[in-house]
Amino acid sequence: MQWKKIVIEDRFLSILAFLGFLLLIASFYINSWLMFGAGLMILFIAGGNTYYLKHIGEGLLFDNERKRNRFFIGDKGEWTLQFLNQGLPIMKGNLSIYFDSAVVPFSGEYHIHSSKVDVSLPFSVGQKEKITITIPFVAEKRGLSKIRKIELHIPHFFGFGDTILEFTDVINMEALVYPKTIAVQNMDKHKSVKPGHNPSFFSLFEDNMGPIGTRDYLPTDSFNRINWKASARKMVLQTKEYERINEAGAVLFVNISDGYSVTSKLEFLMSSTAEMAYYFHRRNIPFSLCMNIRSAGFTPFTYLPLGSGKDHLQKLLDLLAMADFHSPTIPYEQLLFFYKRHLPIAPTMIHAGIRTAGADAMIQEWKNAGVQLFELRSHNEQALLEPMNILLKDVAGK
Repeated sequence: MQWKKIVIEDRFLSILAFLGFLLLIASFYINSWLMFGAGLMILFIAGGNTYYLKHIGEGLLFDNERKRNRFFIGDKGEWTLQFLNQGLPIMKGNLSIYFDSAVVPFSGEYHIHSSKVDVSLPFSVGQKEKITITIPFVAEKRGLSKIRKIELHIPHFFGFGDTILEFTDVINMEALVYPKTIAVQNMDKHKSVKPGHNPSFFSLFEDNMGPIGTRDYLPTDSFNRINWKASARKMVLQTKEYERINEAGAVLFVNISDGYSVTSKLEFLMSSTAEMAYYFHRRNIPFSLCMNIRSAGFTPFTYLPLGSGKDHLQKLLDLLAMADFHSPTIPYEQLLFFYKRHLPIAPTMIHAGIRTAGADAMIQEWKNAGVQLFELRSHNEQALLEPMNILLKDVAGK
């Protein structure tokens, strides 16, 4: 059952029906066809009104297709609602739609209450008719916007009551608005100095599995790097060139908590984290996200495994868009402890948010293991990436 129905009848209707019944009886005593017709007409109106209110909406179907659209702030989109009516015609109805205020209509009248947008539209549909209602909107701020509620108010033709239909199923329409990025300074400082498998122009290590070309021989080149076939072809000694590689990969640890609530700098954290993800994506550097928002499953927090590519970036942006001030959190120390026990360590760790003394004790172990540690800081509304400094006395005291 898609709809919950509430029928509201005017009390005057009962009085009118009783009056019609009295006129009908009185017409037999005074033998008046006029009074008989008036009473019969009143009873017909009252009965028809009751029947209409109780049966209207039966056969009204809403196409609850799962849709998730993604937007950047300022983009335009629309909610598309499709209805099929297989029951009585619905005339002069009023459709109310409630959705989250991450998107707002860019035309028409609407109201916002408790971060929910309320839009009302006229609604009429004939029998066996299919209609489509569109609500254009503009993405106003980062967040997840869902259609939370659909209500249809249907008045009777004669005004003796209303029928209210409330859609009871979860509505599968969502609009994700990605965060607006802010520049993060010193992003290039995260480069690793260890051997690995990722190409790098600045690495000291080379992939010796196969040369990528040759160049003219230099006196400082090793004798075993000479490519004899190329040297014979060019009649000049040629040296093999190998691709330079290093270890790459970064984990973004984001602490959105501030005590027992969500930090007031949530938008700063989401915007700067998105910028760092774009940086890694452009340079094909694998990246991962750990955010202390509670999650169901094996990993008790929001976690995106190490990866790269366009789809991987989209998954991270989806997670950033869904974080809000009502997100359930877990202690940041619990996140770090679980990660250390169960998940692979990347060569670079970037911390964002409040860093607690309890977290420093576990972070120090990664530092001892050779992991590069960086911290995202805010300075004059700008984001700055700096090497993480851990006070040893705090760690020892813990």
